[in-house]
Amino acid sequence: MRIIGPRPQVTVIPTVKSARPPDAYLELLTQDEEEFRAYVHQVESQPAFRRLVEEGYVQKTNFKGRIPRHLYEEFQDRQFMEFMQEFEIENRSDWQRDFFREDARRHVKELAVKYRVPRGRLIHALEYCRYLKRAWAGYEDYSLGMETLPHVRLDDPEFREPPTAQSSFESQAPYEELAELMEEYEVTRSEFVEYFMNESIEAIGIADELGIPQNVVRQICDLVTRVQIASSMQVTVIDTPAERPSSQHPQTVAIVCRLSNPPRAEIQVESGVEYNSRYQIQSSDLETSEEAGRIISLLRLINQRKSLTFRVLMFVYEYHYRYFVSGNELHLKPLTQAQIAKELGEHESTVSRILRDKYVDTPEGVRPLKFFCQSKGDVIHRLIAIRERQELASARRQKPYSDAEMAEILEREYDTKIARRTVTYYRNKFRETPKFYTRRRSVNQNDGEEKVGNKEGN
Repeated sequence: MRIIGPRPQVTVIPTVKSARPPDAYLELLTQDEEEFRAYVHQVESQPAFRRLVEEGYVQKTNFKGRIPRHLYEEFQDRQFMEFMQEFEIENRSDWQRDFFREDARRHVKELAVKYRVPRGRLIHALEYCRYLKRAWAGYEDYSLGMETLPHVRLDDPEFREPPTAQSSFESQAPYEELAELMEEYEVTRSEFVEYFMNESIEAIGIADELGIPQNVVRQICDLVTRVQIASSMQVTVIDTPAERPSSQHPQTVAIVCRLSNPPRAEIQVESGVEYNSRYQIQSSDLETSEEAGRIISLLRLINQRKSLTFRVLMFVYEYHYRYFVSGNELHLKPLTQAQIAKELGEHESTVSRILRDKYVDTPEGVRPLKFFCQSKGDVIHRLIAIRERQELASARRQKPYSDAEMAEILEREYDTKIARRTVTYYRNKFRETPKFYTRRRSVNQNDGEEKVGNKEGN
């Protein structure tokens, strides 16, 4: 007799797919930086472009890293409402409880699946909800300039170069207060990065490890959040040196500068590089000729390439922020091009093209933008080659990491879920990372030689 059981429940996780961009845009994305800059110069040298500028239909605006308060508020309000309406979130009865909870950022994955929204756009919305919550509680000034709050992108349609009188909203109070607390309680840079920039460690654990009162730990954590919000989107435009340093790669799009007191990182863009400007186009009342229409189309594509390049750069910067502050390769996390595309809502081929032939100047040297797309194998290799050796040498561990332990570390510290056999697969791809038993045998032999040497010395 055949017994038929209940039909299995199949859960389909919704995904948001992006359409393939037009061929003209892809062709522009394929150009390397030198070709792109020459192309921009060629477009701007055409008589039709100069005529559009003279008549006021096109304006080239430089980005200064600041935006007036009222424009930011209007833009963020509109963006948030469009997001709510597009995904019909406002019709859900429990969205306020989910979006305004204190730990909403820790549940981004679950909320993205629940509301069927791209994770990147959801993060923007949660950050805005956090700002609203603080504003309602009476922290409207945020002790920071409104213009330094996150996700003010270079392609914002409301962006204007702020007048001089409105360019000094930013307060140094959070930086100074954090620096004073670090000095008072003797928190080193390495301890700051290890404990206060690690979301997986609770305040009580930090207090026990560093011998600091819990209320001070919470105060430092709050200041770290505020400083990171400011520095994560604070772009400083610096003057282009008369002679480009020989260490600077000609296709460098930005500089990541490491600052101290308190430890943080900042993105800098040279004034001579195209990424600090955008074209403001006002063609609603323009009697568009064929030539003028062609120029406007080209300018919009140029704006798109600039904006996408900077969006990818800012995502990489925020994702690897801990590495940019510390310079420790162990803080590089696994990141794929497909993940970037999903977070930004772009096609994978678009992100792949934008990552090519672009470099970022860091304190550790000029790195290709692709360098920050680290594989799981790269992280596993560093765990064995660097972290394991350091902990064995300092006697923090008595035996090497097993594959199961490395899988646990990847999930706990790198937010990457991976099976033990997958760790084994990646480990076997590197000759320098032998099996656990081989590494343990080597450790035991070294211990034996040290004991023999100590006996002979006595």
